[in-house]
Amino acid sequence: MDSSALLPVGRRVAHWRGRRGLSQQVFADRLGKSKSWVGKVERGVRMLDKVSTLQDIAAVLCIDPGVLLGGDLRPADVPGPVEAVERVREALSTYDIAVGRSTVRGQVLSAGRLARDVTYAWGTFQYAR
Repeated sequence: MDSSALLPVGRRVAHWRGRRGLSQQVFADRLGKSKSWVGKVERGVRMLDKVSTLQDIAAVLCIDPGVLLGGDLRPADVPGPVEAVERVREALSTYDIAVGRSTVRGQVLSAGRLARDVTYAWGTFQYAR
């Protein structure tokens, strides 16, 4: 386990800033923040509670935002496939529509008709907002 994984977020920022060879002033300038702000973050006086700020810091340091949080970047385990996901997967994996065969539920629409329907739906959605 990396020793930086045990550090608070502010100390991780300082760790990675140091590894990148950036002074607090240069780092602050690249973030558009003050040197004082960076110092407070690194000392833990100021908390990093916005995801956008963490993403900006990670971009300047050229690391993944998850590294700053020290969390596991692997997705959470799902106990089993969800039935709805399986139905969507099956529907997307069929080639009936692509080869022009009729489907169980109805006829295959032409590309022109589908394009008109999508344009109409999009326009209706936009006007409804």
